[in-house]
Amino acid sequence: MRLAKLGVAAGATVFSMSLYAQSTVQIYGIADAGVEYVNNVRVGTAGSASVVRLQSGNESSSRIGFRGREDLGGGLAAIFTLENGFSIDTGTLGQGGRLFGRQAYVGLAGGLGEIQLGRQTTAIYDFGVVFDPLSSVRYGVTSFDLAYASRADNAVKYVGSFGGLNVAGQYSLGYDSLIANGSEVPGAFKVGKEMGIHTNYIAGGVQIGVAYDRQNGTSVATEANKNQRMDFGASVDFTPVKLLAGYQRQLVTTGLTTAANKLYWVALQYATTTALTLTPAVYVLDPQGSNNKSTMFTVLGSYALSKRTDLYSQVAFMKNQNAATFGMSSSGANGGTGAVNPGDNQSAMTVGVRHRF
Repeated sequence: MRLAKLGVAAGATVFSMSLYAQSTVQIYGIADAGVEYVNNVRVGTAGSASVVRLQSGNESSSRIGFRGREDLGGGLAAIFTLENGFSIDTGTLGQGGRLFGRQAYVGLAGGLGEIQLGRQTTAIYDFGVVFDPLSSVRYGVTSFDLAYASRADNAVKYVGSFGGLNVAGQYSLGYDSLIANGSEVPGAFKVGKEMGIHTNYIAGGVQIGVAYDRQNGTSVATEANKNQRMDFGASVDFTPVKLLAGYQRQLVTTGLTTAANKLYWVALQYATTTALTLTPAVYVLDPQGSNNKSTMFTVLGSYALSKRTDLYSQVAFMKNQNAATFGMSSSGANGGTGAVNPGDNQSAMTVGVRHRF
């Protein structure tokens, strides 16, 4: 009897260890900081001046994350991701002070893909990561449109890969819970809703992709308003050179009025050595019906000291036409801190270090 009990206990221990071995949690992150110089920063209503400042997240946003997976058997797994963004220069939280503002979701994964529930990256974000090599860099596509860094609250997302075809679809019941009435409002089923799809196909060294995203207004009075983005992208890998290009058409409909913007870019990644990579790019924002075009020229150089640590420097020049006021700002938004006076140009430079863990 005693031997039988010992056998059962040993079997239970082995069984529990095997279950534990099938459940994994990974801790990961990035710490990135550097010094930035920017000229022609708007001061007051008409003045301008230069600024030198320490900035977090110049090549990649600083973050710490937790990613888990448990095998449920039969090819099914439970998954979760909790990812916190922060400013390493001050230690403060990013994404409006959210603890896990970059991502926070739980879901199930199987042979047909994943279903994720929570706060997640949008279709436009996912598109930018694939077709803009500078989408996470300070001077990149987010200098013109913060949708390329956007997340959606209260979202249901599907992600699947089938050979060279990658598909993602998302629907948010309230895409920004920090906006008053931006979440689920009883009886108002359009308020704060967002839907998006992103798909790309890889064949050899060629990749093409499309994305669509639509947001409704965030109040009962504006729920019929629409902010729509349609994106097309392509890349060709000639190792050690990779060419990338993207195009976006944005339509903002408010009542009977529709405003349109075109945003397009061309970039090149060149691995000059195993350690040094150069990434030049050109971005153009062209608002429909006006001569207020903005064009940004930039080059990023990254030198790998190891597999996890690299030194980087980026220079950029923004040329604004007439009343355009885009600048290479910390907010990355037109009119934000660091934007310029109408028609002013702006130059900027960063030098820093990034460590991934």
